[in-house]
Amino acid sequence: MIEALYLHTPFCVSRCAYCDFATNACADEQRMDAYVEALCLQLRRAAKAGLLGQVKTIYIGGGTPTHLGSRRLNTLVYTLSLSVNLENVVEFTCEVNPESIDERMVADLFSLGVNRFSIGAQSFDDAVLAAYGRIHDAAAIDAALAAVRTRTNNISLDLICGGPGQSMESWTQDLRHAIDADVPHISIYPLTLEDGTPLTRRVEAGECEVADEDTQTDMMLEAEHMLTAAGFERYEVASYAKPGSPSHHNTAYWTGAEYLGLGAGASSMLSAETAERVIDAGLFDMPDDGDDRWMHKASSARAESASGAFVRAQDCPSDCAIGHPITDDPSACAPTQPCDADFARIRIAASSDDIAFAESLGCPRAEIELLSARESAVEDLMLGMRRSIGVARERVLAVEGALAVFERLEALGLVRERGARFVPTQRGWLLGNEVYGAIWSLAGDR
Repeated sequence: MIEALYLHTPFCVSRCAYCDFATNACADEQRMDAYVEALCLQLRRAAKAGLLGQVKTIYIGGGTPTHLGSRRLNTLVYTLSLSVNLENVVEFTCEVNPESIDERMVADLFSLGVNRFSIGAQSFDDAVLAAYGRIHDAAAIDAALAAVRTRTNNISLDLICGGPGQSMESWTQDLRHAIDADVPHISIYPLTLEDGTPLTRRVEAGECEVADEDTQTDMMLEAEHMLTAAGFERYEVASYAKPGSPSHHNTAYWTGAEYLGLGAGASSMLSAETAERVIDAGLFDMPDDGDDRWMHKASSARAESASGAFVRAQDCPSDCAIGHPITDDPSACAPTQPCDADFARIRIAASSDDIAFAESLGCPRAEIELLSARESAVEDLMLGMRRSIGVARERVLAVEGALAVFERLEALGLVRERGARFVPTQRGWLLGNEVYGAIWSLAGDR
């Protein structure tokens, strides 16, 4: 059952200096028209197959959805309103950038069902914004806040710490400005230098400096101090919310709910049964010829069992019940005894190619990764440790070997037991990659 729906719009006015996401700077009207048309086709196909009847959260992200302009964005949101029962939707978020939102657009989106806006502020320091390659200034952020408030105060602000030339004083001023904006949700991200981005090249060439790891840590700690003092609760490693205002959509990701991603660059996490329905509905073009033959359906009898709707023949383990050698021939794995696959992660291939997506007419080439019951349980543990409430001890005990890993993390001061749950410590949040890596290593253990 799909509970969360994500739609990706890859277009921006220009790419930020730190960005390595599936985005493209684009001012081509016909190119954006074709993309939105293909995305609407995908939506209608999903609705016709009955896949969207239980959706509770919707998120339109990017890129910059508002760069599409009112006509195209309204078309997309209107198609959504016809495809999903909005009475069941508790949260409908649209990402916006300050330079491309105004009162008219807010009014249109709100009337069509959008009830939450996520503003990519990143900083209120104009010098830092310029170094990031953002095309807006602090005044534009304030204007965007005012525009959204003509309809709702259900707003999230994104901030990045550790940028070029950003001092601790500048960072605390950013935090103060965000707090004074009186929004119910703020996300804080440390700057990451990604390979091949303009900012990384500038730093490597000595043209600018960014905060070191210790300074970034101090900035994250200062954010927690100031935001909690202002009434926010840190409910996830990067997310702070006033009471009653956590992101329902992001929480769906972290709690193992099934989600469907549509559009170039989008990913889905689905049960094997749902994945089969999605593929049968023609939402994705799956490889099915030559050496690319990697998947076949189980027999109807097996498909009705608790798990195992799909098989990737070349990945069958050596102890497969059939006992055949590893092979690229799907027919070699008898359909009556497929290898178990409880969940499927589907990714759009060529994720930054919006032209290929548009030309696919809403049936883009996709890749699939199959997860066993153990792998999906381990991933749930890993994602659960992003949250302040952590994971229940009984869920840890349900995964063989997991208790020893959590006890080792506890000895390192990264995790602690609180009641019947394992929760991240402050040190564990700051060293999150160590926690997540240790947990994920369980996926390969047998």
